Amino acid sequence: MEEKELQSTEVTEETLSDTLPEEPAESGETSEVEASEEEPACDETPAPVEKKEDRGFSAVRTMFEYVETFCIALSVMIVLFLFFFRNVTVDGDSMLPTLHGGDSSNHADTLIISDFMYEPKTGDIVVLNIMNDGQPLIKRVIASEGQRVRIDFTHWEVEVDGVLLDETYIRRLAGATMYAADMDRMYGVDENGVCEFTVEEGKVFVMGDNRNNSKDSRYLEVGQQDVDHILGKVILRVFPLQEFGTVD
Repeated sequence: MEEKELQSTEVTEETLSDTLPEEPAESGETSEVEASEEEPACDETPAPVEKKEDRGFSAVRTMFEYVETFCIALSVMIVLFLFFFRNVTVDGDSMLPTLHGGDSSNHADTLIISDFMYEPKTGDIVVLNIMNDGQPLIKRVIASEGQRVRIDFTHWEVEVDGVLLDETYIRRLAGATMYAADMDRMYGVDENGVCEFTVEEGKVFVMGDNRNNSKDSRYLEVGQQDVDHILGKVILRVFPLQEFGTVD
């Protein structure tokens, strides 16, 4: 009888254990699950902290880039000046008041000139190698090949192909006539002080802005000049600095 009662008791306990609900998870596990459900997942990674060594390397690299850029720019400038540009310094007064050759009150102008793809035209200021001593001259182009020139020495007027030039840049002496030099011998000057001629092929006729103090195409020893004698057109005045810029 006792054995049967014990067996009955064991069965009853097993039956009860099967029917009882599962015990809830421990409080610690429940908190972790709830916390994971409440907080959304974040994929962002923390930004790296820049070290002092990295900052030093960055500064050196930046400095190197500046030096490299400067060297490249300097090399380009050297190539340009070797093949396309050159600088000249004005000497003398023949281009006053446009350009100064240096005296007690003025510094000599320094100019940048270029003959790259250059075709002369009226009004250009050019540097020519026209003297036997190799000293270049700076003058203004009045006319080029095939153009008809008319100069009125009495009234200081110059016409090219029938168009009167607006020569506000010349130094004109009040009460005096423009100096004709050898023009009468070369082309003839009439009683009214007028000379007319046509510029020869491949040549230019040039004069200085300081008309009565300039040795130019009005003189036999200069005359009309071959285009090949032009070293370049004036592009820029770089000195004195207060007059930096283009020259008209």
